[in-house]
Amino acid sequence: MNIRYILLIILCGIAAVITVVYYNFTPCINNKKMNSNSIVYIENAGVRVGVLPHLGGTIVFLSKDNSPNMLKSDSALWNTALDISEHTDFFPIQGHTVWVGPQSQWWMQQSVHSSRKAEQALWPPDPYITLGAYTVLTQNDWSVSLTSQHSDVWGVTMEKEIAVNPDGSVFVQVTLINSSQDIVSWDIWHNTRMHGYSKAYVQARKEHVRVVPVRNDTCTDMPYGFVNDYFTYKPQQPDSTTSRASKAFIYPELPVMYAFTPTHMLSISFEKHIKNQIHPEQALVELYTSTEESQEHALLELEYHSAYSHIGPGDSIQAWEVWNIEEYAGEQTEQAHVSFIQSL
Repeated sequence: MNIRYILLIILCGIAAVITVVYYNFTPCINNKKMNSNSIVYIENAGVRVGVLPHLGGTIVFLSKDNSPNMLKSDSALWNTALDISEHTDFFPIQGHTVWVGPQSQWWMQQSVHSSRKAEQALWPPDPYITLGAYTVLTQNDWSVSLTSQHSDVWGVTMEKEIAVNPDGSVFVQVTLINSSQDIVSWDIWHNTRMHGYSKAYVQARKEHVRVVPVRNDTCTDMPYGFVNDYFTYKPQQPDSTTSRASKAFIYPELPVMYAFTPTHMLSISFEKHIKNQIHPEQALVELYTSTEESQEHALLELEYHSAYSHIGPGDSIQAWEVWNIEEYAGEQTEQAHVSFIQSL
């Protein structure tokens, strides 16, 4: 294995440890629910991250040196106040959210919404965890930790720790606690949304990539390909249909995803679990892409699944990501992107 890849994996682990150590050193204790519908910003080394405690603890802003927001999220929605119940529908705040997997079980381990259970509903995700108000536990200039309320839908409480390290990397750790009286079975599903015409890359063998296009009367395939062993979608506007959409299920060579904006590259690193630890309906890495006639509706999702676990009452599981932002001034071509990735 190339030495820089070995170092990348080692450094990701070190970043996780260092962040936890820094994070617990001198936090400012708030331990209260945010009553205002306002964004919380944390910042370090020129990197700024914005979090919405009142809307699922969602990360909706990511910038380096005053760059445009790298995440897809409509700032006009950030101050929205939602009345959350098990009947609440999906609200398109986007940004970085956290779900549990597999999706097929979202409404099957609960008894508070009988019709969704009977329908074996795949949508929406748990409103309490993804859109409910989180309590801020600790906060300082460069880090924040939050916790959700208990949800009877997924049977869990979710805690999030978000920190911008002195080197500008962003550490995002999620703890999923079984706060019910029953055993629940889940993985932790990180989902980072970017503009749909951002180019994403994952190094993987072709036999370790399964592409599932969305095909119906109004939707058709999204083109894709490989560049020097890196899988990538080729986002395009639809021709004769109203949309294009596709999902790729990937077991990568390295536990990292890359995505480009016009001026920066975001890399997302995570733990590489053994393939048989991942629920068979999901994958360690999943990329979802969709475009419509309007470019504003285009969406890219960069998704990581932790190991699937049976969690006893009071027990918990964790999953982390480390984000790194690099300035990029090269050509906006696939070959240039991959060459830049390989140069790191």
